[in-house]
Amino acid sequence: MIHNVAKICMVPDLFEQTDAHSFYLSGSDLAWQLCGNHNEGILAASEYARQLSYLRLKTNKLIFADAQSGFGNPLNTYFTVKEFEYHGADIILINDQEFPSQTQQPRIAAIYSFAGRVKAAVDAHNQQNSSIWVKLDGYSNYQITGLQQHLTVAENLGATGALLNSVPAKVIAQLDTNLTLGVLNSTKSDSSYVEKVEYLFK
Repeated sequence: MIHNVAKICMVPDLFEQTDAHSFYLSGSDLAWQLCGNHNEGILAASEYARQLSYLRLKTNKLIFADAQSGFGNPLNTYFTVKEFEYHGADIILINDQEFPSQTQQPRIAAIYSFAGRVKAAVDAHNQQNSSIWVKLDGYSNYQITGLQQHLTVAENLGATGALLNSVPAKVIAQLDTNLTLGVLNSTKSDSSYVEKVEYLFK
């Protein structure tokens, strides 16, 4: 079964997406709402956390929070995760980009940099309050070999899920991972896709 995850930005969005299983507060969408620019790298973690807290007050459903590239180095990542937990995040996403993150032109971080931020996030979170997932934006850069490497690193470090951005269904079907998978910007749904994916972000 695939659970639908609705992208939200403001409180009214919650009431327009009543059929959603859970919600995703995108950094890019929030930057557009607050600043008129889809570049999430212009947001501070505190700005994002404040909006997250407003949404948390209005719903008991699962909320995916976009911690981007940890808003800096592993130490920044550690405290970002603590802050997002405090403001109500259920699943906190750490991406594979260099800081600051950029939706339009992502710059993919070296694997050791990615690993450092994932480790910091896992160390920071309280298992009773949140889960750590990775958001992989760099498939077009590193292809299936790099995708598998990122998933393996994330799983070994203690992440429990991965959000795959713009990854073809035939590639997802070939992945070897125990992580829970979600997909963003998907273009195809077939039987092999359904077997691998639990969350569909719309």
